[in-house]
Amino acid sequence: MADYAPRARELCPPRSLDTYAAGFNRLVERFGRAPLASVRLLDLEQQRDTVRREVGRAQVHRAELSGRELRSYDPAAHGHGAAENYVRAARFFFRAAVKDGRLDASPAVELTTPARPPAPERPLTERELTELRRIAADTGNDPTLDVLLLDFLRHTAARRGGVLNLRRAHLHHAEQAVTLSEKRGAVRTVPLSSVMLRRLDALSRDRGGDRPHDQVFRYRSGAALTRRHFNTLFDRLDRHCDWSEQLDVGAHWLRHTTLSDIAAVSGLRVAQAYAGHTPSRRSAIELYTQVEFEDLVAAYERVFGPR
Repeated sequence: MADYAPRARELCPPRSLDTYAAGFNRLVERFGRAPLASVRLLDLEQQRDTVRREVGRAQVHRAELSGRELRSYDPAAHGHGAAENYVRAARFFFRAAVKDGRLDASPAVELTTPARPPAPERPLTERELTELRRIAADTGNDPTLDVLLLDFLRHTAARRGGVLNLRRAHLHHAEQAVTLSEKRGAVRTVPLSSVMLRRLDALSRDRGGDRPHDQVFRYRSGAALTRRHFNTLFDRLDRHCDWSEQLDVGAHWLRHTTLSDIAAVSGLRVAQAYAGHTPSRRSAIELYTQVEFEDLVAAYERVFGPR
C-alpha cells in the first residue's frame, strides 16, 4: 500500500488531489505495510467510520476551545464530509491499482458514503443578504474585492470554480452577459447587468489584468484569487454575524438563494438552465421547447431589475 501511494497521487487529477490527499494518507497510515490484495471491504468500512467519528470529535473540540457556535455539539452530527472524501479517495486508489494491473478487483467498489444529515441550506432573506454585504464592506483588508465577490455570486449563482475560472474574455459587455466555466468543464452563459460588468472590468484592470486570458478576480497585489479566499471571507462574516456561524453559510447559500428566486419568478425549467443543470430525463415537449437565453434575461430582470 505504501509503495503504491506515490503512483496513486501521480494519477490523481490535480483538482481532486487536494480532496483525496488526506484519504491517501489515511490508507497508508492504516495499511502501509500490507499488500494491496490483502485489504478487504470490511477494513475500509471500519476506517471510514473511524474517520467520521474522529473528525466529528475534533470539530466539536475545536469549536469548544475557540467559542465557535455549532448547530449541534454532538460529534455524530459532524465528520460526514471527511468520511465521504475518504471513500472517494479509497475508490480512486484501488481503481487506479486495478487499471495498473496491480490488482484483479477493487475492494472499494461497494464502499458507500455515510448518509448525510439534512442540509441546513435555505434561501437567505433580503435582510440577511444586506447584513452579509455590510459586514464584507466594513471588515477585512479588501472590501472592494469581497463585496464584488458576494454581488457576483448573488447575480450569477456561480460556483466557486466559476469565479476562479472567470477571465476577461468571459465578460460580454455588448450582450450584457458573462460566461462561466465550472464543474467538469461545463460552460454556461448567464445575463449580467452593465453595472456589474463595469465593476468586474475595473477590478481586473486596476489590479493588472489587461489581456483576454487574465483572471478577473484578483488581489490588490495583482495575484489571482485563490480558493482559500472563500473560506477566509465566510469565516470572517461568521465572526461578525450572530446568525450565520451556526448555519455555516458559504458561497453555495448565495447560489441556493438566487436559484430559488429565479424559480419563483420563472419556474423550475428556467432555474435549472440558469444553474447549468441538465435534467436526467426530459419529455418530448421539453426537448422541443428549450430554455433560451432570452428566458434567462427575463428571469434575471424580474429578480435584479433592468440590466
